[in-house]
Amino acid sequence: MTPLTQDVRFALRTLLRRRGFAAIAIATLALGIGAATSIYTVVDGILFRPLPFRDAARLTAVWQTFPSWKKDPILSRSWDKIGFSIPEYTDWRVAQRSFSAVAIQGWGAKMLSDGATHELVALSTASASYLDVLGVRPVLGRFFLPGEDVVGGPPVTVISYENWQARYGGDPAVLGRPVHFDEGTYTIIGVLPKGLSLDHGEATSPFWIPVGQDSENAQERGNRDYDALARLKPGVSVAAASQELDGLLRDGRTRDAYGVRLQDWQGDQTRTVRTPLLFLLGAAGLLMLIACVNVTTLMLGEAATRQQEMAARIAMGAGHRRIVGQLLTEGFVLAAGASALGTVLAWSGTRLLVAMAPPHIPGLLDVRMDLRVLAFAILVTLLVGMIVGMAPALTLARSNPAGILRAGSGQSERGRGGLQRSLIAVELSLSVVLLVAAGLLSRTLEKLTAVDPGFRPDNLLVLKVLVPGAVPGAESISRFYAEVADRIGALPGVAGVTAITTYPFGRGSSSTSFEVEGEPEVAPPGQPRHEAQQRTTLPGFFEVMGIPVLKGRVYTRDDGAGAPRVLVINETLARRDWPSESPIGKRIKFKGEWREIIGIVGDSRFSRLSVDAEAMVFAPLAQRSNAGLAILVRGRRDPSPLVAGLGAAVKEVDPNAVLLGSDLMTDLIRQSFGEERYRAVLIVLFGVIAAVLAAAGMYGVTSRAVARRTREMGVRMALGANPASVTGMMVRQSLAGVAIGVGIGLVGSLLLARYLAQFLFGITATDPLTYLVMLAFLGGVSLVASWLPARRAGRVEPAVVLRGE
Repeated sequence: MTPLTQDVRFALRTLLRRRGFAAIAIATLALGIGAATSIYTVVDGILFRPLPFRDAARLTAVWQTFPSWKKDPILSRSWDKIGFSIPEYTDWRVAQRSFSAVAIQGWGAKMLSDGATHELVALSTASASYLDVLGVRPVLGRFFLPGEDVVGGPPVTVISYENWQARYGGDPAVLGRPVHFDEGTYTIIGVLPKGLSLDHGEATSPFWIPVGQDSENAQERGNRDYDALARLKPGVSVAAASQELDGLLRDGRTRDAYGVRLQDWQGDQTRTVRTPLLFLLGAAGLLMLIACVNVTTLMLGEAATRQQEMAARIAMGAGHRRIVGQLLTEGFVLAAGASALGTVLAWSGTRLLVAMAPPHIPGLLDVRMDLRVLAFAILVTLLVGMIVGMAPALTLARSNPAGILRAGSGQSERGRGGLQRSLIAVELSLSVVLLVAAGLLSRTLEKLTAVDPGFRPDNLLVLKVLVPGAVPGAESISRFYAEVADRIGALPGVAGVTAITTYPFGRGSSSTSFEVEGEPEVAPPGQPRHEAQQRTTLPGFFEVMGIPVLKGRVYTRDDGAGAPRVLVINETLARRDWPSESPIGKRIKFKGEWREIIGIVGDSRFSRLSVDAEAMVFAPLAQRSNAGLAILVRGRRDPSPLVAGLGAAVKEVDPNAVLLGSDLMTDLIRQSFGEERYRAVLIVLFGVIAAVLAAAGMYGVTSRAVARRTREMGVRMALGANPASVTGMMVRQSLAGVAIGVGIGLVGSLLLARYLAQFLFGITATDPLTYLVMLAFLGGVSLVASWLPARRAGRVEPAVVLRGE
């Protein structure tokens, strides 16, 4: 039998004799390992697992940048993520030398019709080279040819594998079948590979058509709606490719106004979630370290009962290396048991994390436990075993057998007790960091939920409707929505109804530049003189939403197609562009038409509660008809039960209208800070677990100190000390380590303040109230955890103790 096998068998027998200790240690470590593995599984699936394409590291996202936009509060959100127009892409494709293939792709939707029913389907437009860039091939048929990717090319379409299976039953004779879209009939020429995803785990569009057939944008350089993807040639760096592309596209523009940004495709898809996910992974790692320190403290306490055993083994010839190996093996056995339990917790925890996660996180559907995660768990197990086994191994291996056998087991207790208190201080300092982070994120969530969006979201429902064949600008669109509003407004339980383009908190944005009458038409290149969010609404929008009119008036049904062009602006726009005068009566050129400003309304947040209200203009639908509006219905109470009746009312106006779904406005607002809520819930959970572990560790250390010093307490009591003073002495000695640990933790929290600031809203990273509350909480927990065992010291009977001695 090998020494390792002997050590493992002996470790198992030893832990079975100490079942209570083993159970507590394994459960504690399993919590830390399970939390760390769960978070790592999510982070790995989103950030680290390579994309399923050939030489995925060479796939490069390509963006244009307009640095001057950083100064504009509206345009700044997209200054470094500007796509390409078709002419810009064509010029780049012909002239570039850094990539083996380049392509562009866009998204849209079309109305699919079989003559009797209409269905809105997602659609991708792509250049003929797109699959060459990805390095994949269709499973059936072919992809687009260059001759098809041009204006006037034959109307062909490629379908996704999933669409082929669901809609066409996997029929291999699908090639050549017609697909009837709203503007014409297309022929199926190919089926894409199974599981193909352009958005890191999200299913691809069911239908694809050539991007070059877009006659409206084929010559339009200002329409940069297409995402570019390229495959780097071997040996070409991102920096060299960036320099070449910058020179090809600059076209006389200054560096302050123009640039390019190239990034590996996976990193580009996940760049907005990388920092928050790594923050959660760091927090989970901190919790695991706290669990390790806690169990190490327990191991040191158990070592006190085994000192004579180790001394006897040394006296009988066992070397220090052999003793260290045995005790490290016990640590690894504990870690292995905890890893097995922790893996089960991680499997459940991962599913819970994915279910709790806010929507639209790229790669979330790709999260799964696999061999990569198993390798991580094994590495964590080895690390944990090393940490929890090292301290007791080194302590017991240094035992002096002659001194211990002569004086008993208490000879070196004082030194071990000091080490335990030091570990508790470390554990508390780590707990302080987690608890402060938890407090700051909780306060952020509290501040967010208290923000007034500027309108009344209660009992407000968004009904998404699409009208087949609708053409923007057609008067029939205005009539359709006006009639729908009248019919819905007459339904029981409806308090008001209106419609709007790009509805609040719908993850959409629509901005425009405009001119102010009387100002010189001079603006820096690439930077509009005036920029604002734009919305088109039905009359009555402001009354239904509960947005106050601050000055002037709002448009009514009298402001129809034949009336003078008018618009309404919000307070932010009025204050920004007319800080010292009233804008009422001023005229601006909006979407090619001069319009008079007739009113100013209160500010509203339409995207996120954490973002200040943006400058905004509102125009009446009758004067600027749009094809895609959402219907907003305010109920007298919860409007959810009204959805069926609302849909029926829409169908009465136009049987071909397609209902795309509905949402309560309160749910949309709640989803808008889903990421903040997700972080806060997890960090608070980690902080509470850390505080409980620290309290349990302090309780155990104080209990052992009381047991170790029973004779001393008896002597003190015999010499006249009262129970309160003895109890107080033990509590003060325990809290001395608490003070040191909390102090170190505060310094660590302050050092991390700058990093935490990016996740906060409404408070600073040094918010005094948060620190005071967290310190009071941890101080109270520590006081109780030390006082409960310490009070036993005050109950010692001197006569019994001395007689026993």
